[in-house]
Amino acid sequence: MSASVTTASELPAIAPYRVEASVAVLEGVPLDPGRWRVSVTPKSRDSYIPMKTCETTFPPDLVEFLFEHVNPLWICEVLTRHEGTALASVLERQIFSYFPPSAFVGRRLLDFGCGNGASTFALATLLPHTEIVGLELNESRVFEAKRIAAVRGCPNARFEQSPSGGALPPGIGTFDFVMLSAVFEHLLPQERRTLMPLLWSHIKNGGCVFVNQTPHRYFPYEHHSTELWFINYLPDWLTHRIVRRWGRDKAARAWTWEEHLRGGIRGATEREICCRLTSGDLAAARIRQPTQNGLIDRAACWLSATGPRHRALKRVLAEGFRVCDRLFGTIPSINIDVVIEKIH
Repeated sequence: MSASVTTASELPAIAPYRVEASVAVLEGVPLDPGRWRVSVTPKSRDSYIPMKTCETTFPPDLVEFLFEHVNPLWICEVLTRHEGTALASVLERQIFSYFPPSAFVGRRLLDFGCGNGASTFALATLLPHTEIVGLELNESRVFEAKRIAAVRGCPNARFEQSPSGGALPPGIGTFDFVMLSAVFEHLLPQERRTLMPLLWSHIKNGGCVFVNQTPHRYFPYEHHSTELWFINYLPDWLTHRIVRRWGRDKAARAWTWEEHLRGGIRGATEREICCRLTSGDLAAARIRQPTQNGLIDRAACWLSATGPRHRALKRVLAEGFRVCDRLFGTIPSINIDVVIEKIH
């Protein structure tokens, strides 16, 4: 979606700025040197917008560039994903619950499906002595990531584009770790069957795949795409009909079922991810349990990431999760948080 700058971006960095696109208007107001408050206003009352305002240290020309290239309605979400603490906290908690920082020194980590690099930059900051490769299929997202890198500067991170939806760049090599952060749910069923084994073939024996922020396929509340209850238990055709009638995003109600799958409506389970990675050879992989920071298992890891409210209830839930994990290999929380080790 093209955007037209109504207040020129050549103004001094401390000046307010305004950018207009076909679906929204963005305004930036300086708070102090090097920091702005950004607000986005949709032009249609039916437009779904996840976040209307945020603060950023990105300079106006970079914000305007992103506003032109991403969905303008999601610009604050994009900026917050890059500069907020939520994503970095998720990544830090996961990787350091399973490994000490020393385990990453001199290693290679592939950030698969990195988008425009928010997770890649967060990982590069957390792991300054690790080579981080951000891999993305969408050429525009790679272009955006490189533009952001020119401003942020991360010497241990680089970005590459996949040549196709079923291939990795030639010569990309093997990796000790692979990160899928909010990625697996967006893969179509056929892509899950073809891309995951290919990714597995580029992981060293003893290497690990981190998966986080992927909705659990059978959690009662579908929070990712529709904010509807119990549709995870319904057949696809019925789910599609319900979403077309009551989905949170009115514009998305007209989507095809494949478009909803691409949007991440169906999530995954730990077993499915293992099956797709290994092409059904479950003996080739094992789900690791966290051992760092006093943690003893995935249930304890889940509990440690929750807030202080309703603590007694959460401890009961954690015990249920512990039993479920031992019996069925799953923690049925709202999102999957799993580390899968390659045995052979």
